[in-house]
Amino acid sequence: MRRVLTFIVIGIVAIICISIATVYLSIGSVIVTAFEKYGSAIAGAPVTLETADFSPTSGETALKGLAVDTPPGFKATHVFLAPKIDLLIDPQTLGTDVIAIKRLEITAPEITFEIVEGTDSLRTLRTHIDAAIADEKAGRFITGENGRTPKFIIHDLYINKGVVIVEAEKLNGRRTTAVLDDIHLQDVGRDENGLAPAALVRRIYSPLLQAVSLAILETDLPLSDQILNLLRSASEETDEMLERLRKLLEK
Repeated sequence: MRRVLTFIVIGIVAIICISIATVYLSIGSVIVTAFEKYGSAIAGAPVTLETADFSPTSGETALKGLAVDTPPGFKATHVFLAPKIDLLIDPQTLGTDVIAIKRLEITAPEITFEIVEGTDSLRTLRTHIDAAIADEKAGRFITGENGRTPKFIIHDLYINKGVVIVEAEKLNGRRTTAVLDDIHLQDVGRDENGLAPAALVRRIYSPLLQAVSLAILETDLPLSDQILNLLRSASEETDEMLERLRKLLEK
């Protein structure tokens, strides 16, 4: 009888261990699914992620192969590619209303700035992000399994070694490339006690767009198109960008 009970206990323990292992192994796929679902809803275009590795004890997370497709109406395949994203999530905040990300680092992203008929891919993407924010505020945005939209705080965010690719019809099919200045943002969403996904993306997108605009000034894009599209695409013109534009006009 004892032997039977022993086997039963061992069997139950084995089932529990297998269940825990299955959950941990599936965490990566859950992250991928969530990333693609929320990302696509915010961008208004398909967002895909190849893999995600998460450590439930340390909170260390590695994302690989993030791709944001270009909005409809543009020829480029992707507007944003990130081969590697590293996150350090506070495990104690998982499952709470506000998830804290201690550190997020995007390494060597590739951003495509495509200009067509008086508009550009990045400004169009910003329009979709703003629409998603409106849906969040109105309660129309997608929610999590608990029926609520998660919020996030990022204590340190880094975008390093980025490259901007400029494509325009007047470049005759030639791609012009510029180096993106490194970006460091601190305490994103802290004052609001967390930002919902679309609002979080918008908060990061503004300084990124400014950095892209500054990088484009270093390309050989025709001057008239360059100025027109930079002024249209920049969310808030920085003193540095306005100074560079002034120097270009003086040439």
